[in-house]
Amino acid sequence: MTGDIYIADSYGKIVDGTLIGDNLGNAIYTKSKNGVIFYGSVRDTEGLEKIEGFNAWIKGYDPSYIQQMMLASINQPIRIGRATVLPGDVILAKKGGIIAIPPHLLEKVVLNAEFIALRDAFGHQRLREGKYTPGEIDRQWTDNIKQDFLKWLDQNPDKLPMTRTELDEYMKKRTW
Repeated sequence: MTGDIYIADSYGKIVDGTLIGDNLGNAIYTKSKNGVIFYGSVRDTEGLEKIEGFNAWIKGYDPSYIQQMMLASINQPIRIGRATVLPGDVILAKKGGIIAIPPHLLEKVVLNAEFIALRDAFGHQRLREGKYTPGEIDRQWTDNIKQDFLKWLDQNPDKLPMTRTELDEYMKKRTW
């Protein structure tokens, strides 16, 4: 279904664990318009790379075909490395890895991430300007830095992913 993500676990098996090749990759992308998260290996990497829009987070690749494995369940909890992924989890996939977010925590995670992104943008700018040291930015902020950050927010309203009122309400509950 469009928007779903194909997630599978072969316990990190590389040789003889290549569940996904370019045929299955094309079928998955046609149905979901997404890629895959697979704790195992793929084959036919050249063919998979030709599927425009298809992404894969995988353990490895090998030219072998799948052997001594069987399907155990569909739409059940699964382990990907050390993490458990449940059906319905929201997946954030970045170049360095993935994270599964339970739906009831999504709003909180997104708000925290957006705030941290704002802090980082401010901190990076001030570091480039030489106004603060990494030690000042990477620890609990002083009241002066907090005030500078609030002024910076006023001067950069285009950087806010939410209304200023929503951000102010969020910051009341945050310990910085």
